[in-house]
Amino acid sequence: LQALKRKPDLFLCSNLDVKAVFQCGVLSLKFPEAPTVKAWHFFFTELLPRCGEIAPVGQVVHENGKALLQAVLEGIGGQASRSLMDHFAEILFALNKHCFSLLSVW
Repeated sequence: LQALKRKPDLFLCSNLDVKAVFQCGVLSLKFPEAPTVKAWHFFFTELLPRCGEIAPVGQVVHENGKALLQAVLEGIGGQASRSLMDHFAEILFALNKHCFSLLSVW
């Protein structure tokens, strides 16, 4: 996470499979362990604001954002601990703020 904050162009690295990292994060939001969910929450809240400025990130969010939204809504709907609701709400807020046109389609 700290690397993403300091150097957001890491997602331009040709060796990085942005889609795989994104999908790993979506799956990890469904884990019962709070530290895992919190870590991926921070990842997504740093990633989503960059979807307009970094093309590979924007493409992955466009193609796979529906799965992220579904994981967030499932977590809020009762699959996650109540203590994690703020984290899911922040991801939902970031989707609404930075991907509004896509969010309304999903």
